[in-house]
Amino acid sequence: MKFRYLLISLILFSVEPGEIYARQNPLTFQSQDLQLIAQRYTGSTVNWPLVIEMASHDVDKNSFTLEPSAILQLQNFAEFSSKVNEQQKRISDLINSGATVFAAEEYAAVKEIISKYSTSISEGELDQAIGYAGQLEQAVDEMETTLMNNRIVDVQAQLSRKKGEVNKRVGLLGSWSDSFIGDLFKQSDGIRTLIESYATLSFTDGSDIQVNPNTIAVIRKSRIDKLNNASDTEITLEDGGLLAKLSAAGKDRSTYVLNAGPSRTELKTQNFYAETEGVERAKLSNYDGEAIINSNDVTITIQKNQGTIVEEGKDPLQPVELLPAPELDWSSADTLINEEELLFAFREIDDAANYRVQYSNSPNFDGQLTEVTTSESAVNIENLPMGMTYVRVQATDQLGLRGPFSKTARIIRNVDNQPPPVFLDNIRGNILLTSGDTYTVEGVTEPDAVLTMNGKRVSVASSGRFSHTLSNLSGETDVKIISKDPTGNVSELDVIVARLTEDQLYDFNIGKASALQSNRVKAGSTIISSKAYNGLKVIISNQQQSRTIATDGQGRWGTKITFIPGELIITFKDVSTDQTYLTKTFIVEADQ
Repeated sequence: MKFRYLLISLILFSVEPGEIYARQNPLTFQSQDLQLIAQRYTGSTVNWPLVIEMASHDVDKNSFTLEPSAILQLQNFAEFSSKVNEQQKRISDLINSGATVFAAEEYAAVKEIISKYSTSISEGELDQAIGYAGQLEQAVDEMETTLMNNRIVDVQAQLSRKKGEVNKRVGLLGSWSDSFIGDLFKQSDGIRTLIESYATLSFTDGSDIQVNPNTIAVIRKSRIDKLNNASDTEITLEDGGLLAKLSAAGKDRSTYVLNAGPSRTELKTQNFYAETEGVERAKLSNYDGEAIINSNDVTITIQKNQGTIVEEGKDPLQPVELLPAPELDWSSADTLINEEELLFAFREIDDAANYRVQYSNSPNFDGQLTEVTTSESAVNIENLPMGMTYVRVQATDQLGLRGPFSKTARIIRNVDNQPPPVFLDNIRGNILLTSGDTYTVEGVTEPDAVLTMNGKRVSVASSGRFSHTLSNLSGETDVKIISKDPTGNVSELDVIVARLTEDQLYDFNIGKASALQSNRVKAGSTIISSKAYNGLKVIISNQQQSRTIATDGQGRWGTKITFIPGELIITFKDVSTDQTYLTKTFIVEADQ
């Protein structure tokens, strides 16, 4: 294509009145006026490749000439460009209404059309661009129709995980039958777990309800507000216990009500536990945010790490501070063993009635879960499987209220005829992230292993923990970690330590302004996208609005947002540890 061989300046200047001729005459303009011509005749500056393709080029004068027929074609294309812009506004609204979830296939088709349309413009293929522009409206119509049809459904919760026997009851008068992973639960449906069985119900906003053994719960209400995508959910715990783990969207935007015993609780928390024995008494513990509890026409609010007891016919007990999480009796949260059993010890908590120890093959404790209740400050865990086991403990007070869990311990069981495992903290794939010029690589291996990093010997503690600081980091630094046990088994791990810099993370445009070169941007709707690393989250705060976007597996991220005049802060944090790597402040100015 012609434009591929042109070295032109894309700086936007005004065109003097004498330089633009009537449409029936050829139009000659200088290279610096290219974007202005594209805006005038096609409706957008981004369409400049079409102008170059339609124009003849005078190399000596560095000027371009458009014949009247070419001008007419560009003007005709402007109508299609305008229609595409209208459809893109519709697409944005539909995405905010859930199109990526409820009309995923149609959304993918729309994205493909837009991609081909953009490619056609960049390659100067006007007729192809018109063809794709003509297809877009119908594709968006189909996406909107599918979105609305799929959102008008009663099913909102799905059985996402289970252990042991779990039953489902369809409607209030139905009979109990076996339930399987993937089963859908709607309003009035019930779920029941039996002895040593667990279940997790997952809702469309990312919230989970983890159902304990010997529990019966009923979904009393389950619907979606189509205007704002907010869930309106009400669950009744008839017997047993459950843990409500609300997503950030569920906590801030949706309404979740939990009935337990004689209490009614509105959840404004991401972590809440309820336990009841019938309708007479309920024990409620809150680990985040707040929960508003009503019983006997009295309302109280319990904050983070507070609980209460509610009894039929009585006012709720005033908020009680929960016991703190027990501390582990180990120097490290990680330990590596070769035996099939381990004494899991922790420090006693004053006034604790008992302790509840959980261990599982899942870090979220939603897989193969075993639970032990003890009055001692140690539990012997038997029959440990090979690989990783996760363990945690919580203290229960004299009222029966459960405190928060301890930090999770990782137990790695290995056998001597296998290479010593090497587990690194805060690693994403094979990438470790830092914003400084030094970084301490930490992890765990076998305690009697000889470990080296890039050929340097690293000390290994009796628990298997090790750490080594790398200095003078820049860009990406390759690190080879070798762990060798006394029998000669060797593990090798190749990782990259990536130093995050402002030049790298803020290499994107905000509207027409470069985030690297300017701290002033224009108000209005804009799309921001870039590429960094997996494991980051981007927090965009502008006046009263805030948005968090996680990078994908390739480090890509993007969002569309409407900025309002005032302060704009863009921060990059670790998605797991919440560590802040870099933050930058901008000023949003009103678009004149």
